[in-house]
Amino acid sequence: MKDNKVLRNVIIFSLVALSCGWIGRLVDLQAGTDENGSLGQLIWIVSPLLTMVIMRSWMGDGWEDFGIKPRVKGNAFLYIISLLLFPFMTMVIVGISSSLGWMDVSPLSFQYLTAVGIALVPSLIKNIFEEFAWRGYLAPKLYTLGYNRFIVHIAVGFIWGMWHFPYLFLFVDTTESMITYIPRMMLGVIVMAVLYGEILLMTRSVWPAVFMHATGNAFIDTLILKKFVLVQAEFSYLAMPSPEGIISIILTALAGLWMYKRRKRTKHRQGPPGFPIKG
Repeated sequence: MKDNKVLRNVIIFSLVALSCGWIGRLVDLQAGTDENGSLGQLIWIVSPLLTMVIMRSWMGDGWEDFGIKPRVKGNAFLYIISLLLFPFMTMVIVGISSSLGWMDVSPLSFQYLTAVGIALVPSLIKNIFEEFAWRGYLAPKLYTLGYNRFIVHIAVGFIWGMWHFPYLFLFVDTTESMITYIPRMMLGVIVMAVLYGEILLMTRSVWPAVFMHATGNAFIDTLILKKFVLVQAEFSYLAMPSPEGIISIILTALAGLWMYKRRKRTKHRQGPPGFPIKG
């Protein structure tokens, strides 16, 4: 009965998460505004977190597996990884792509670091809302149902990726057809879900995923959207440091595999309290 209730709540959460963005888009269209920071986007970002609070507080899910405690002790190395992984990957991708002529780095300057610094706090706030929903609710609830961890990672990544669809156009700078772009983007989000899910399981805390997501958004989105680098259109599927780039997908998948292997060697490999898992 308990598993049935958890599964029911997970389905409700997923349906709300997948619909809230489209509701937000409708609000924006009715209001005649479609800019970053709109009321519709607020609905899109906040609704999954509010749903999580309702589920945990009043629909029987409880807070045991929320992962709100930082648990820095014994996990300091993983916190360092969460802060530095995406900045390091971004430098690697820029280095490879520029050396092969796929990317023009001439606009890059020290102003980039200033722009990243300005973006960090908003990115952190935004990703508290996002990660408290995905790694703070959906992932741990699916783990408690006893599914294989990779099935959970894929399911979370698939729903998380689809959640982006209503506002995807605001964060994508490409002339590529969505027919080829979206499947690659979904693959990139799924491999990120593996990485974030593994670090969640290792630390038993949602905070490393929050920090990893925040630094990734600040470094990568600033680089692309502020045009500090210019990716050649014909090589964008390879060279973009964002989730849809092939190099980015490969590096993120390798990082997730490394985290999985590391986890297998740790004392936490049987799953922390509230996170019974298989695989």
